[in-house]
Amino acid sequence: VFGAFFYLMATENLQWQWENDPSLAREAPATEREAIEASVRLMLDDGHAHWVREYWGDDHLDDPNCFYRMLVIGSLTAHHNLTGSKEHLPLLRRLADDLAADIDASPSGLVDDYPGQCFPADVGVAIALIRHADTALGTKRREWARGAMARMLANFGGGLPPYMADAASGRVLSSSRGCTNGFFFSMARDIDPGLLDRLYDEYADRFWQESHGSAGWREFPRSEATKDGLYFDPDSGPVLLGFGTGATGLGLGAARRHGDHLRAGMLGNELIVSSLPLPGGRLLVPSLVADFEHAPLFPEIVMMHQLSIATPARTPKSPVPPVVWIVLGAELVVGVLSLRIAWGLLRPRTRRKRAAQAV
Repeated sequence: VFGAFFYLMATENLQWQWENDPSLAREAPATEREAIEASVRLMLDDGHAHWVREYWGDDHLDDPNCFYRMLVIGSLTAHHNLTGSKEHLPLLRRLADDLAADIDASPSGLVDDYPGQCFPADVGVAIALIRHADTALGTKRREWARGAMARMLANFGGGLPPYMADAASGRVLSSSRGCTNGFFFSMARDIDPGLLDRLYDEYADRFWQESHGSAGWREFPRSEATKDGLYFDPDSGPVLLGFGTGATGLGLGAARRHGDHLRAGMLGNELIVSSLPLPGGRLLVPSLVADFEHAPLFPEIVMMHQLSIATPARTPKSPVPPVVWIVLGAELVVGVLSLRIAWGLLRPRTRRKRAAQAV
């Protein structure tokens, strides 16, 4: 369902850009109706929500359940904006109203993703997607969203949202991390650009890293450099030399959303060269690390979403990190050696064929 959410949000981004400049593509992204409808069916299928029901039970759409309801709200909003269908608007209205009411009713402005587990960045994205639902529902929650975001962040002194917090009291349970910040900053800016741009600058000061010939986002802030060894969890992905896989992957969209052209360009260069595009359009490295059984396209869909985020202005030229040239050089060497090996294997056959013809 996370992949379906990212696909719908990316397609909505691309459709909006195409409507402003039809020269970007021969056909509107919204013409991919079959994929759009399939993504919504997957999102609403109870079978795909079994992991949510294990936590919240069969009434999972009525419990706090911030993360899953957030995904559904964003997906149904994108579905309506892409297709014009009103089929799911009653459900969208109910979910948006209920989640907004739960946030308002919380003493801290926070609600749990799972029982006893609150990830404030998800609450921030939920606020942004409830506001975005205005485009489908005709509601007007702009001021509500600004107030809800400010109230949520006030728990943390107006600073970066922590990785986890206590929803009842707002007490910080673990420090801010790159994987959740990347998701937050790639989604939430439109709520209050002045506030979120200031927070993004703080994020860059504490988490951006250029070292070992590479550039990217740290999973843990520089003040926690003792954690720079090899690390892994389902949210962060592999962490190596301080660089977080999830943080850097989602951080590309965050940089683009905030008009940070310098960092977005560096990350884009690294993303393209390290993904090893294949002639058929697939990306070799993302396809190798995907879950072949359940989500074979998930890494590529997330990358599509990150690249679909429009920047506020024209992107200037960015420096190319040394790792890009290293990878390109390695690919060139492998390619030349492969051609030499192939030529060496073909030459004896060619000689034998000519000799046979001469006889």
